[in-house]
Amino acid sequence: MNSEYFARMRASLTRGLRSLKLTLISLFLLAGSSVIGTILPQGLPLSEYERRLGPLGAHIIGILQLSDMYHAWWFLGLLGLFALNLAACSLHRLPGVWRQVLHPDPAPGERWLQGRPCHCRWRDARAPEALLPEFSNIFTQRFGKVRHGEVRGVVWLFAQKQGWSRFGAYITHGAILVILLGGMMGSLGGFRGYVTIAEGQIADRFYLDDGRQSRPLGFGVRCDRFAIERYENSDRPREYRSLLTILENGRAVPGLTQVPVRVNHPLRYRGLNFYQSGYGLDGYLLHLSVSPRAGGGRFEIEVPSGQKVGLPDGTSVTIAGYVTDFDGQGPAAGLELHYPDGGHGRAMAFQSEHLRAGDGDVPYDFRILSVAQRWYTGLQVNRDPGVMLVWVGCLLLVAGTLAAFYFSHQRWWLQLRQDQNGTLVVFSAQSHRHTESFARRFDALCRELQSGSSPERS
Repeated sequence: MNSEYFARMRASLTRGLRSLKLTLISLFLLAGSSVIGTILPQGLPLSEYERRLGPLGAHIIGILQLSDMYHAWWFLGLLGLFALNLAACSLHRLPGVWRQVLHPDPAPGERWLQGRPCHCRWRDARAPEALLPEFSNIFTQRFGKVRHGEVRGVVWLFAQKQGWSRFGAYITHGAILVILLGGMMGSLGGFRGYVTIAEGQIADRFYLDDGRQSRPLGFGVRCDRFAIERYENSDRPREYRSLLTILENGRAVPGLTQVPVRVNHPLRYRGLNFYQSGYGLDGYLLHLSVSPRAGGGRFEIEVPSGQKVGLPDGTSVTIAGYVTDFDGQGPAAGLELHYPDGGHGRAMAFQSEHLRAGDGDVPYDFRILSVAQRWYTGLQVNRDPGVMLVWVGCLLLVAGTLAAFYFSHQRWWLQLRQDQNGTLVVFSAQSHRHTESFARRFDALCRELQSGSSPERS
């Protein structure tokens, strides 16, 4: 009793998994939830949802994980249910198609042949042995590989073309499953984050999209240079790119030095992709002339924003402030000096020769020779272990669609039955697609085979 019960349950479950009703329900739910995920902003904190939708709305969003819907357990479950339904439908129908293509019946009964959409019959006074070479030659010219034989006194010919096209639908179904698998791998095992690197600096960590959690890269990324190309006579950027170098244990990786990274042209290393995502001004690089007031030779230094630069006597200089235009006289900078004895002072540096700083006891005069802007690059960092599967699935999807819709499985049967009046020729054919054009081809071939005989059409 138990075995029969479980057998019925298994059969019922199998029928349910491959039912069209389940297909429609799962597709409807996936479409509806995708609409929700499109309308509802994703990735916001619950406090923001509560402000917009109230406590109840925020509570529902939290329970159903609607703030990150495409990673929610129920959405992944819907995808899994749809995948099971698609696989069950394909596996249920595939064996029959497999038999039709790889193990066809080359000599079916006459009644079965008469039931084919394309059917023609006529009589010929010649014996089957005389007709067979002529018909076999025509079949070979038209179809290539031809099978022939004799069963129960009936001589038969059989040929088929493009049988592989019957598997196009199953290749398409398999492609969808591969794409879903790749998407789930990316959803469960992938991530996306962001890192900013100033020119000349090295980053070895990045922040996830939520901005609260950082992760180590496992190697270093140095921004050697950032450049912006602008449209002529315009401040609008035409292209911006970063020159990046990958570092392992502090050393540049051969072949990955000063790699240009542009929008849609990422750098890939150890499963991570670095996309050019943004940029910003990180500060300035001041090229200064320094003249000791106590006498001595003038010298030049470069001072980047946020960094200390030492002078020969041990004094260090940092930029305390900067303006691009001081009273219409060009750029000016406020400098902070730290002396070897622990004291400190402040000085001004101008580019205009008409301005001089009255810095009192500061032992140096500073003048700005040139100013260079220092940029930082913003890089999107992501890892998607399923991306190759998605690409393979897309290629299979194209191949399966082409096979399913642009080719057709064509089968041709010809039988020679000898009786007292000569030979009855029965010619039938069938195509699972493009039936109208196939019928015209059949009629033309039928006339060629008849060789002027009067046919009986049925």
